[in-house]
Amino acid sequence: MKQLTYIFLALLGSTMLIACSSGANDDDNSAGGGRGGAQNGFLNLSITDAPIDGAKQVWVQFRGVELKPALAEDVITIYFKLPMDINLLALQGQNSFQMLTNAILPAGKYDWLRLNVMAINDGILDSYIKLDDNSVHELDIPGGSESGLKIIGGLEVIANTPTSMTIDFDLRKSIVMTGVAQYKLKPVLKLVDDTTVSSIVGTVEVSALTDPDCPDADPSTGNAVYLYSGLNISPDDVDNIDPEPVASAMPTLNKLTGIFEYDFGFIPLGKYTAAFTCEADLDNPELDDAIIFSRGVNINLANTDELLVKTFR
Repeated sequence: MKQLTYIFLALLGSTMLIACSSGANDDDNSAGGGRGGAQNGFLNLSITDAPIDGAKQVWVQFRGVELKPALAEDVITIYFKLPMDINLLALQGQNSFQMLTNAILPAGKYDWLRLNVMAINDGILDSYIKLDDNSVHELDIPGGSESGLKIIGGLEVIANTPTSMTIDFDLRKSIVMTGVAQYKLKPVLKLVDDTTVSSIVGTVEVSALTDPDCPDADPSTGNAVYLYSGLNISPDDVDNIDPEPVASAMPTLNKLTGIFEYDFGFIPLGKYTAAFTCEADLDNPELDDAIIFSRGVNINLANTDELLVKTFR
C-alpha cells in the first residue's frame, strides 16, 4: 500500500496543502483537478467534546490526520506543521476547534480516517489530564499512540465543494482510571456531517440538583444530562451495554442568571431520549454502575435550524 503524504501549513491565518511523493501533478492543485484527471474537493474538519467529571483540563496532542479513499490503495496523511495541543474540555456543547481548513483531497467516499496523537506514559506531558485537585497525570493509549483513533466510514468528499465534518471525541467514555493516578485513553469517536446536525440546550432546576437521591450536598458536582438514540429509552449508565448514551452534557451555573444550563452541539437530526443524573461522577465507563436517572424526556430533532430547549425539574 503506497502512502500519500501531505503537509498541513498554517501561514498568517491561511492554510496550504503540499503533496509529497504522491505522484500528483504539482502544477494542478485546484479542486477540479488531480491525478489522472480525478476530481478533488475541500475538507473542513473540526473536533468537539463530551465532558468528563473531576477534571479541569484534558490536553491531547495531535500530529496529523490519515484518510483512506475507498477506491484507492493509497493512504493519505496530512501532517500538521506543528503539533496541535488541544484542551478538549474547552470544546463542550456547540464549541469546536477546526483542525483542517479547505484541505484539498480526492473526491469520493473514504473507508476511514484516523487521528495521529502522542499519548504515551513516558514522562513527557504531550497528552494529559489535570484534575480538580490540580494534579496532572499523563494519558496513555494502550498499544501505541495511533491505536484506537480510527473512525470507520461516514466521510465523502464532494467534487469542487467544501465538505464540513466534525469529530465528536467523547471523553466520558474515553478516559479510564487504571490504577492510582494512572489514566488510559481509549478514544470513543464519531464523525458527523455539519449540514445535518443541530443543538439541544436546556436548564436543570436546583430542586433536581439537591434531590435526596443525590450523593452529596454540593449541587455543582456529579451532574450530567445523557442523550440516547430513540424515543422512550430507559436511561442507563456508560458500560458498553445497550442502551448507551450517544452524548452527554454537563450543566454549569450561569453566574448572571443563577440558572444551571446544559448544551448539546453537533447532534445529528433524529429522535432521542434525554435524562438527568446527579451521579455522573460515579459512572465508570468499563463497569455497570447503579446510576439513578430522572425520567426520560423525548426529543424530536427534525430541523437543522431548530434549537430545542428542555428543562429538568
